[in-house]
Amino acid sequence: MPDRENQCDQATVEGVVTDKRSIGIVSMGDMGHAVARTLREGGHDVATALDGRSERTRALAQTAGIADAGSLGALIALSEIILSIMPPAAATGFARDAAREIGAAGTRPVFVDCNAIAPGTSREIGAILIDAGASFVDGGIIGSPPGRRAPTRLYVSGEQAAAIETLARPDLLIRNLGPEIGAASGIKMCYAALTKGTMTLDTLVLLGAQALGLSEPLLVELSESQAGPLERMQSSVPWLAADSARWVGEMEEIAKTFEGANLTPRMHEGAADMFSLLAQSTLAAETRETADRSRTLDEAVKAFAATLSACARDAAD
Repeated sequence: MPDRENQCDQATVEGVVTDKRSIGIVSMGDMGHAVARTLREGGHDVATALDGRSERTRALAQTAGIADAGSLGALIALSEIILSIMPPAAATGFARDAAREIGAAGTRPVFVDCNAIAPGTSREIGAILIDAGASFVDGGIIGSPPGRRAPTRLYVSGEQAAAIETLARPDLLIRNLGPEIGAASGIKMCYAALTKGTMTLDTLVLLGAQALGLSEPLLVELSESQAGPLERMQSSVPWLAADSARWVGEMEEIAKTFEGANLTPRMHEGAADMFSLLAQSTLAAETRETADRSRTLDEAVKAFAATLSACARDAAD
């Protein structure tokens, strides 16, 4: 593994494409379109399938300069590598659709599942794709989309993982964890258990203080003794609702991961519950592009508290 990492780091630093590939990416969300853009800028042929997709997805694909193959079948027929980048709840269904099209096309692409799923889910998806004749690579993306802040890290594992290393870019690092399917998904689960799990704990604490009429003294105490956590709350909680619906499935996959490791799943089942609550708030209609960046922490907590009250009334009826 060290030799591979050195090769990958060198390719990343130089930004050189040593092997031009035809790459299909589904879908063109916040992460998917940014990954597609950097791969296209690196000299690869990158396309997606926009049949039936939303106007937002189409706009993001256009912004990234990504070609539209139309149907999934057409995309698979022209792709050597397929990257699945989507909400985890959609990953298995998409894998089945892709396997059907791979069988019909008679091609043997490398299918990389880059979604936030449990190692067990990745192995299930791998079996579906391998049965269809594809090669399978387990993947896990950590960090912001390429082009923002620090380079994005794409962890990969599986017997064919080395085939993905040539996709490395200055803003997209490829880290090979070896031949075991599930390793890349596992590191993503542990990382997101901390980052997104902490977001739900922050929100739980703030809503609890709001319900108890203690928001003001809590914020004073946090400003005096927990300035770092308070700054984190202020920078993330006001806009959580925009992503909360797709993060419910991620928390469920984390719970499945820990249960498989003989650890309690309940912490992240609770995190899933919190994201489910936020997904019902009035703020959930926003996207990352339309979210009100002037919103204060207090305004967001009050909106979430109103949703909590409404849910409690509905449960009582």
